[in-house]
Amino acid sequence: MKKLTLPVVIVLAVAAVILPVGAADKNPTTKEIMGKLNKPGGLRPNLGQDLKGDEIDWAEVQKQTKEFVALTQAMAKNTPAVGDAASWQRLTAAYAADAAALDAAAARKDKAAALAAHGKLSADTLCKGCHGVHQKK
Repeated sequence: MKKLTLPVVIVLAVAAVILPVGAADKNPTTKEIMGKLNKPGGLRPNLGQDLKGDEIDWAEVQKQTKEFVALTQAMAKNTPAVGDAASWQRLTAAYAADAAALDAAAARKDKAAALAAHGKLSADTLCKGCHGVHQKK
């Protein structure tokens, strides 16, 4: 029994040194979130394509909208690069609410409502409204 204990203790000690405590709980940065949401191949463009199709894979869409909601909620936990915290909270809450509306529409399998919510999330005015106040120039 003692022979097994020492290797286990060594492995745990090495893991404790290599893996920082709480690394799995680290909130993604705003840049990481925006990339996952909006870059080509990101959730927003993919959802736009999926929702425009004649036959929608609602299970896949719902999986993506849930991730979208989680990422927008994570963004609200970050600090803005520039601008005040109150504005950041207001704008990220609105963004998360739009994502939640998309998720709710997907759960109902309501294509029209999902497209409308996706349209709000894709609006240039939405992006500029937040980027104009909180993005580094």
